[in-house]
Amino acid sequence: MESKTLNPVIDFINTLCNFVVLNLVFLITCLPIITIGTALSSLYYVTLKEARGEYGYLVRTYLREFTGNLKKGTVAFVILFLIGAALLFNIVFWFEMGTMTGTVLTGVFIAAMIAWFLIFTYTFPLIGRFENTTKQTFKNSFGLAMSNLKYTFALLFIDALVFFLCLYLPPMKLFMVLLGFAFVAYCQSFIFKKIFEPYEAEAPALESSKI
Repeated sequence: MESKTLNPVIDFINTLCNFVVLNLVFLITCLPIITIGTALSSLYYVTLKEARGEYGYLVRTYLREFTGNLKKGTVAFVILFLIGAALLFNIVFWFEMGTMTGTVLTGVFIAAMIAWFLIFTYTFPLIGRFENTTKQTFKNSFGLAMSNLKYTFALLFIDALVFFLCLYLPPMKLFMVLLGFAFVAYCQSFIFKKIFEPYEAEAPALESSKI
């Protein structure tokens, strides 16, 4: 009886430790900055497997995927980073103009920035789950975001909640360093799992599955 009681506790502690190590490895592999995209896609690959109940070695699987996704993840991140920087520059530039034209263009670029953020949100989970070209992945990211608005809002809510907790709750920053990024990706993976399921069950009209 005692062993049955302890087993779930031991399993929980073991899983928690694995997620802590995974989170630290994720942060380390993000340090070159340019590899953030690869790190994100590899993290979502691992957490999506966990969300589907396909348990395994978290860190070992992550490192294998990181090596395999290095080129694709890096290219996608660099493209998105440059586009995001250009959009942000234009928002600030036209807003500072203080003219009617500047106001209109600021609104246009803000709308484009929102679309960019939606694409960014979906791109790396898609890279982690499916095989496709970078261009098609961007298209699929926007298409999935717009066709699954309920789930998209849920994803954005999680991002916003984490942001504000980090902003106004100092201990949250320590949590993010120790466990947070892996935990957030794990929570979001249950949402992505729901979004991806129709395309995994049918013929690969969207993309071909990695797994």
